Amino acid sequence: MPESAKPTLKLQLSSPIEEREVSYGGEKISFEEVETSVAMMSVDAKDADIPLGTSKNSIEIASLCTIEDPKQPKNEYTSEVAVDIVAASPATDAKEADATDDEAVEVSVVCSVTLKVTYKPSPKDQREALYDLLNKTSQKKAAALSQLRKRSIERAKAEAAKSGSSAITRSKPSVKPGFLNKGGKNGGDSDDKGLVASVKNWYKRVTGPDSPLMKTVFWTMVTKDFLIFFGAVGLMHYKGNVLALPPPA
Repeated sequence: MPESAKPTLKLQLSSPIEEREVSYGGEKISFEEVETSVAMMSVDAKDADIPLGTSKNSIEIASLCTIEDPKQPKNEYTSEVAVDIVAASPATDAKEADATDDEAVEVSVVCSVTLKVTYKPSPKDQREALYDLLNKTSQKKAAALSQLRKRSIERAKAEAAKSGSSAITRSKPSVKPGFLNKGGKNGGDSDDKGLVASVKNWYKRVTGPDSPLMKTVFWTMVTKDFLIFFGAVGLMHYKGNVLALPPPA
């Protein structure tokens, strides 16, 4: 643009519906209480009172208002966005325009401007960013638990199938081990084993820990002190005169 030009930009916001004008010289404007999730912005450019064109595409405010780390939010975030200003002119083929009932336009870029956007998140925006982060974390956790549960079920099925096949193929031996030695060599081993078994059984019945003799001995040792005590008390009570000293001569 020539040096004598006096460009002016008009920024139109959709939510809330507001517009501001800013001159091309570092001037600043601000919008408050913007619905960042749905708001759109368009830019109109003019030189003094001569319209130059409008922005080729509307700007999504949500793309400029992002909180990088919701757990540690900053007071403000700065970003830059390039905007192409285009001028529209009607097509020369009027017949084609009449046939389609739509005005065909040819687009040409007049100039480009770079907007420096400073976003100051409100407490509500910070809470919503935290909720979004929590929701994403919960979804990841649920997906991981579902995957882990699925793998556990598959592993349990595989182990069950493996153990079932092992149980089917395993069979009892048709011949018990050691059956050839059952009778012993000329009957000698059998007699020796029978004698040892008889001695063990007798030991368990007579002197084993569960035998009546050992139980009697055990309880006698346990109750010995009590028996002596109560016996001495009974003797002194009923036969105390026997223990009395004789009168002096």
